[in-house]
Amino acid sequence: MVTTKLRKRDTGERGNLGQFATAVRRDVAVQIPESPAPGREVAVSPGLHYLAEHVESRFDANGRTVVAIQINRTQLPTSGYRQGINPWDVHDDEVSDEQVDTYLEACSDDPEAFGDDLGFPGEARWISASSTLELTHTGYEGVTDDELSSTVSATLGDFRNDLRLHEWK
Repeated sequence: MVTTKLRKRDTGERGNLGQFATAVRRDVAVQIPESPAPGREVAVSPGLHYLAEHVESRFDANGRTVVAIQINRTQLPTSGYRQGINPWDVHDDEVSDEQVDTYLEACSDDPEAFGDDLGFPGEARWISASSTLELTHTGYEGVTDDELSSTVSATLGDFRNDLRLHEWK
């Protein structure tokens, strides 16, 4: 026995009158916003512009903010200033770039401790080849760009002070 499905046209009922038919549509111009920058907007405080040649931020594979600060080596506050036994016995020895790099690379051996020493909530590394201080923010990622900028500026100030106070041999 073959059953056939009853259709509206077989019963005399009217169909959908075209209200559910496909419609031809034309292309419409759509504005697509530019993709956001690959990092965050980080600004260094004006008092430290002389030390930071270039600041760039990006996200690493884990979604953490990485801030790379290219340091102006001529502005590094390194001095072998020493005072002898007598107040008039003062001399200032030149500190070489190699000495600075050796010290900062030794600090970078433990990035978390280096970050703590600089007061940064994350890791800090020194990259000698490009004279770059790289800061990886591992703290609360809900921090605003302004808060991150303040933290980076304070860290850069601590970096400068650490070099200023270090006793070079």
